[in-house]
Amino acid sequence: MIDFDRDTAFTRKLIDALDARAKASLHNIANQNVPGFKRQEVRFEEQLKKHMETGAPVVDAKVTVTRDTSGAPGMNNVSLVEEAALLDKTKLLHEFATRRMGGYFGTLNKAIFGR
Repeated sequence: MIDFDRDTAFTRKLIDALDARAKASLHNIANQNVPGFKRQEVRFEEQLKKHMETGAPVVDAKVTVTRDTSGAPGMNNVSLVEEAALLDKTKLLHEFATRRMGGYFGTLNKAIFGR
């Protein structure tokens, strides 16, 4: 049997992480020409994996935004191609998660109203 409450909470957490990742990528793209700017990146998968391995609730996994300090000091480390690819990947995952959530609530609607 599927644990719908846990599944729905996980999907909501995933959508939150994807939203943060899209915002970080857009922020990076907006600052691609700023000297010394270091890109932002979202950490979620590592926390999720740790929670799944330890058996902790996945809804407690934190979505954190960090700075990627790679590259020479004073140099911008934003790659427009990489950020655009990350945005495309994020868009696809977001579409998958929202369809999954929509399907769940559509099934509930059918069960409640019989249509």
